[in-house]
Amino acid sequence: MKRNPYEAGEPTSVALETGNQQSGIHNGWVVGAISAGLLLLGAVIQLVGQGADAGLPTFAGACMLALICAGLAYGVYRKSRIAAVVLFVLFLALWVASIITLGGFAGVLVEMIRLLFAVMLYQAIRACFDWHRSEQQTRSSGSPDWRHRGSAGETPNPSKITQV
Repeated sequence: MKRNPYEAGEPTSVALETGNQQSGIHNGWVVGAISAGLLLLGAVIQLVGQGADAGLPTFAGACMLALICAGLAYGVYRKSRIAAVVLFVLFLALWVASIITLGGFAGVLVEMIRLLFAVMLYQAIRACFDWHRSEQQTRSSGSPDWRHRGSAGETPNPSKITQV
């Protein structure tokens, strides 16, 4: 029998998960990859604008910065807390450097996107720390670690392993 959806029934409990670790980490490495791509694009535009002779040293520096940013984004993808913090600090330093270089803000839309990126990188830091904290609790609770143990949760004996 179909139930009337307008009848009063049991209240549903909706728990909003504010700290979703995987989405925070995903957003962090995507923002890092986008930042690396934008740094590389800016370097190419600057090289074309200044000419190959005058802009080559700044192009090389900007390419190195983009490579560092891409490497840190990969570190966030691998759930590295250090990479998440360093990527956030690098992003803030580049933000301040662009404000100093331009002599002010770049525009409302650009600054809002930068603020959104900064918030996402901060969430990636929190997600990486939360993920490591939950992994630490899992290890200390005595539950078998499926990555390093046998199927029954036992450590395999190397002397009993035979090659086929």
